[in-house]
Amino acid sequence: LPYCTRKEHHISRLEIWGLKAMRRLLGLTFTAKFLEGNERNAIRNYTAFLAEAQEPMKPKIQEILSHEKHHENELIGQIREERISFLSNIVLGVNDGLIELTGVLVGFAFALRNHSVVALLGSVTGIAASLSMAASAYMQARHEEGKEPKKAGLYTGGAYLVVVALLVSPHAFISNVYLAVGVMLGVILLLILSLSFYSAVLFERDFKRQAGEMLMFSLGVAGITFLLGSLVQSMIGASH
Repeated sequence: LPYCTRKEHHISRLEIWGLKAMRRLLGLTFTAKFLEGNERNAIRNYTAFLAEAQEPMKPKIQEILSHEKHHENELIGQIREERISFLSNIVLGVNDGLIELTGVLVGFAFALRNHSVVALLGSVTGIAASLSMAASAYMQARHEEGKEPKKAGLYTGGAYLVVVALLVSPHAFISNVYLAVGVMLGVILLLILSLSFYSAVLFERDFKRQAGEMLMFSLGVAGITFLLGSLVQSMIGASH
């Protein structure tokens, strides 16, 4: 096109490697949606150019603009990925794991003040809860048409177990209670931001609102259980 200001375009090898890694780790649907952000910039540029284009070029620009608006959605609509079908189960497992286990571990940490005991009790509680979540997801999927109960249970329970492993690890390896809780809260923050970003890109939702809601619930429960743990500790101290 005579209107193009750049005649040569280069993509770095690092960018290509990053996109391939994203495709393998996060899936084709997410990668396509992520790249679609560039298409939105292109649509804005074409729209601005359309207002200034002369008559011979206007129909061509309109055709390109129409193509840009629709072909990505049509292409993405043809992708079928198992992880997307069971994303609601993954989110359920992660959310429940964060909300329930954060409170439990903070409560144990400030009530017991023994990192090994906290890690042990947290692991037992988390594994039991993950099995319960998997069983609930299995039973729920049996009453939903088109759902595979076994996979629904595996995805939900598996996601919960991953959260258990990540949140219990600081208490297993760090003896200082305050430091262990601080590292755990950092892990929670990273998990929430990562999951919020993933679902925001995938479903074209507001990232800040989604992350804010998850942070409010997880850290809100942690704050309440911190108060309960402090109360229990003071009661135990008073009894001695």
